[in-house]
Amino acid sequence: MKTLYKSTKLLSLLLTLSTIILIVSCGGGGDDPAPIDVDPSDADALSGVLLIPGSQSVSGQPPAPSTAPGAPTVSNNQTSATVVADNTLYLPFNFESAQGYGGCYVQVNGASSYFDIADGNSAQDGLLVIPVGIPAGVQNGDFCLTYCIYDNSGQVSNLLQTCVTVGPIQECPAFTSGSDGLTIATYDLGETAGTSTITYDMYSVQDRVDVFYNDQWIGGSGSSISSASFPPVSSCGDGQNGYVSGVGTIDVNYDPSVARTVTIYMSGCIGGGTAWDLNVSCPE
Repeated sequence: MKTLYKSTKLLSLLLTLSTIILIVSCGGGGDDPAPIDVDPSDADALSGVLLIPGSQSVSGQPPAPSTAPGAPTVSNNQTSATVVADNTLYLPFNFESAQGYGGCYVQVNGASSYFDIADGNSAQDGLLVIPVGIPAGVQNGDFCLTYCIYDNSGQVSNLLQTCVTVGPIQECPAFTSGSDGLTIATYDLGETAGTSTITYDMYSVQDRVDVFYNDQWIGGSGSSISSASFPPVSSCGDGQNGYVSGVGTIDVNYDPSVARTVTIYMSGCIGGGTAWDLNVSCPE
């Protein structure tokens, strides 16, 4: 997918019963940044290179959760995620805020600073999605992000946490398995043009798959999404678009002169003990 951010805007989509707030890219120019080499266990170094649209870096620790009645609440997040560097990780969660959505705090666990994404939106409930760009040059390893929201009166919600594994690009043929949360896996399909078949098995609990090649969505188990969008989040069994059970296949018409890798977003539903498998064949 490789949707990294250089400049930003805020897009608010008002639905019938809830609000989705997504901070997205609107392009950008300028020179490419200097190459980086960051160990994700170095919290301050990692915090210095993550790309969170619309955010400001603030020294110190974010304000603690409020204990007063009426403080906002957040819930239903993905507690784990796997991603390959040079991709965008999405952190979706639900929020409720009687005083409206004022903004969001995000911190790499152990860092001496945090991100403040101020907004001042009037929305009182809905789905909030935070895109986190993981630049190329972030090494393989693990880190955790803690995040919360604050309302327009400054009250702070409870805390959520997502622990992230940055993994390597895999070579075909490849097998990947996982469970709940979001897994973003990238596969090098080699030197030979042809058709690569991606076989998924969602077993009995429904999950979703989305496949991107050359920064374009080329197939999946649900409706298409753009390269700057996120797959819908599902509480297991809620009938969300694209969440299916059982076995299916997606073919990739592969040409190494166009792009060498395919990126797969596997969205495991939340709260139902799900499991899934992926097999990626080499082109023939």
